[in-house]
Amino acid sequence: MQEDFLLDSYDYDLPEEMIAQVPAQPAESAKLLVFSRSDSSIQDNHFYDLPNLLSSNDVLICNNTKVFKARIPLSQTKIIRKSWQERYVDGEIFVYQLLHDGRLECLVSDDKNFKPWAEVFLDEEKWISLTSDEYAEDWIIFSVKWIWIFDFLEMYGQMPLPPYIHYEKEKEKRYQTTFAQDLGSAAAPTASLHFSQKLLSDLHSKWVEINFTTLHVGLGTFKPVYESDIRKHKIHREPIIIENTLFQQIYERKNQNKNLIAVWTTMVRLLETLPYLRASLSSSEKESILPDVDAFHFRESLTFDIQPTDCEKYVHDVSLQQNRIVCETQLFIFPGWKFRIIDEMITNFHLPKSSLLMLISALMWRKKALESYEHAKENWYKFYSFWDWMWIKK
Repeated sequence: MQEDFLLDSYDYDLPEEMIAQVPAQPAESAKLLVFSRSDSSIQDNHFYDLPNLLSSNDVLICNNTKVFKARIPLSQTKIIRKSWQERYVDGEIFVYQLLHDGRLECLVSDDKNFKPWAEVFLDEEKWISLTSDEYAEDWIIFSVKWIWIFDFLEMYGQMPLPPYIHYEKEKEKRYQTTFAQDLGSAAAPTASLHFSQKLLSDLHSKWVEINFTTLHVGLGTFKPVYESDIRKHKIHREPIIIENTLFQQIYERKNQNKNLIAVWTTMVRLLETLPYLRASLSSSEKESILPDVDAFHFRESLTFDIQPTDCEKYVHDVSLQQNRIVCETQLFIFPGWKFRIIDEMITNFHLPKSSLLMLISALMWRKKALESYEHAKENWYKFYSFWDWMWIKK
């Protein structure tokens, strides 16, 4: 177990030519590695095989977040510092979270030029600019002047393709799921990119239940892990939006012994946050949000050892908004985690030493995860966002 806590235990080599630079065409033609936890067997399939591999007992839960244009390139962009000293800089501002008050939480390529109250002029003719309001070691909060925030990002931003994908404008169109709905992510829930309308239709025809909810992807998903002891890694918060009816339905499905399959790591984190979210609610809140939930005889494993300190550690800023719950999750899942909600997951192949590789290692064991990756390499699977995937089964 101690090896599971060491960052170097999650390293592996990958030839550059195995990193997918363009999406599979058609999307569902990508390969699908199926790993069975019961006997550690591996099968090679394709994504279009899913309707024949799933049944009416399976419940897929997907992330319907929508990616905004999070990368703002700077090319000899004018900056006026507090001292009214003008500078012209190259680089990039990366928006990783849209705050509730309409401001932008960002990373910058060269932070020394963005001290508080620095003004960045993206369009001098229209007086459209960003002002740095708050400044810390690894982030800056900007406010936008003279334009609505989403119009600003649409006009001056680029889609946030991962750095290992060579940027081309045409690729932006494929970096959005077919069911993207709630704008707010700085990265796509990439394991959902292969769910074409045809595949969704084929799954419905096999009576496979498909549900959608929202986790806005930010630094919690893609920030690298640097701590040699991964238990010291501090994961960033990411917003969750879930309808009351779906919250209740997920618990009902667990009671019915349905097989809950999370699509991508974001859905694992969202679903595994729910027991802590439920435990953090007052009795009256539970009654108003989930009126029928307590009528069911839930499995004790869902809640029996959740402590108030766990809720405070993992769930933040809970807000009840009509028929939905909004909160932030700070759940970091690595080996040793006790899964309460999900049974299986579909995901892509993740970067070495990433928190996402640690998450799947918690579900399928680290050594088996790395062995599966070696199998994928030997069989020329394409890695990362755009191409082949794996399904971790019971």
